[in-house]
Amino acid sequence: MNRNPYLALFRHFWYVVVIGALVGAVAGWGLSQLSTREYTSTTSMYFSLSAGVTGNDINQGSTYTQNQMLSFAQLATSSVVLQPVIDGLGLDTTAGALAKQISVTTPQNTVVLQLDVTDTSPTEAAAIANATAASLRTQVEDIAPKNAQGNPTVATRVIAPAVEPAGPSAPNERLNILIGLVVGILIAAGGLLLSETLSTRVDSEEKAIAVSGAPSLGTVRRRRGATPGLAMVGDTRSSSAEDFRQLRANLEFVAVDVPSPVFVVTSSILGEGKSTVAINLAIALSEGDKRILLIDADLRRPGVAGYTGLVPGTGLSTVLAGRVTLADAVQPWGDDGALSVMTAGRIPPNPSELLSSRAMTALIEEARGMFDVIVIDTPPLGAVADAATLVPEADGTVVIVDRTAVRRNQLLHAVEAVRRAGGSVAGIVFNKARAKRSGDAHYYYRLDDEQAPRAHGAERAPRLPAADRPAGDRPTGPVRPVPAPPPAPAPQRAHGHADTRADADDADGSDVDEANGPATPASGIARM
Repeated sequence: MNRNPYLALFRHFWYVVVIGALVGAVAGWGLSQLSTREYTSTTSMYFSLSAGVTGNDINQGSTYTQNQMLSFAQLATSSVVLQPVIDGLGLDTTAGALAKQISVTTPQNTVVLQLDVTDTSPTEAAAIANATAASLRTQVEDIAPKNAQGNPTVATRVIAPAVEPAGPSAPNERLNILIGLVVGILIAAGGLLLSETLSTRVDSEEKAIAVSGAPSLGTVRRRRGATPGLAMVGDTRSSSAEDFRQLRANLEFVAVDVPSPVFVVTSSILGEGKSTVAINLAIALSEGDKRILLIDADLRRPGVAGYTGLVPGTGLSTVLAGRVTLADAVQPWGDDGALSVMTAGRIPPNPSELLSSRAMTALIEEARGMFDVIVIDTPPLGAVADAATLVPEADGTVVIVDRTAVRRNQLLHAVEAVRRAGGSVAGIVFNKARAKRSGDAHYYYRLDDEQAPRAHGAERAPRLPAADRPAGDRPTGPVRPVPAPPPAPAPQRAHGHADTRADADDADGSDVDEANGPATPASGIARM
């Protein structure tokens, strides 16, 4: 996956940015409504030199006037000009305060002076502007040099008298809304980036690949509203079932030179759905022409027997204890006879010692001679060291990553534990990924889900224990009659190591109940 994780973040949480933009725009509009309305009135004055009749005199006079424009501008806001305005209009202010309401501009290389007066009243703004222009004219003519007749040499006149403004000049409502919108977007985007930087959750496939340093073997989408159980059994034409078939196709490229590869399926913490992924993967592998063996090596909280409905009493622990042989412990499962299952058996007091024993190594070698692919479900690497004793015997370790539960340090610890033990990480499986509703794929799955017959509720006769079945029915090797699965499991979310926050969208039953013991058997499990 080469997708930018930050781009993916914004694509998923686009609504946060939109909400931030809307809130910012509303805030800008609200501030505009609360701000005091101000009105600006403008008047313009023209200055010229009245002396001189020749062209040269007029040109020199124009140059002189231009040089004096800055002086006239400063004079316009002086008390000598503004005090008469205050007295004439009866304003309750001072010359200094009134000067702050007046803005004077003199365009370069011109003899035009512009007065802009801002006030909360449009009528008063126009009145102050006209009064200031009149007072400035009087003061300029008083201080300007006089000619021989005693008349001022600088003449002034108003070329654009001030009028009442039609609307307020401040606040600028459109500008405030635009600024609020931009600020809202920046705050929302900054909040998302900060949350992403500080978050320790591995909630995307890109993060899982970056943290683990391992390739992705596949993504398993969560099944909203689906009946709890195995996707490869109850929803064989669903998007989740197709995800497991894609996982099978990707896994076939791992250990291609090994005649009978062994894959260990594990996770970082409890409750990531490793057992259901292992079972669904084994079922997907058995859809081909290969003989598949699924071994439940979780001797602490086994879950395979509960999901498959097989007899849990005889299994891996009894084989490792030397009480039964591999052929006696294997239970065939499924209609086509391609899948065989070895349950965990009775929970022993020393799981780690059994899994690291020579008997376990011999069992795996014997299984290689009887089956084409062996899938081993093991305990989480972050909880106990059981899985670490098996990874050296496997040809690849598949690490399940639950989007809703695992943290970065937990996933990193699990991957490092595999490598320290001398094993290799074949890849990760990103579990409970967000379902993507896009185009024809969604239509295809939805159509199939509506039209395809469901296996849920199909009733089968209960399977008898091996001791109670006739001798001819007892398994003596990888024989595969159809088993009878009992009622549906009610897995619960793990606690302790996993994230305990509720996630309503993730309550899809795809987790094995690893925190509270074996899951109850699935209801009406039937191979399609």
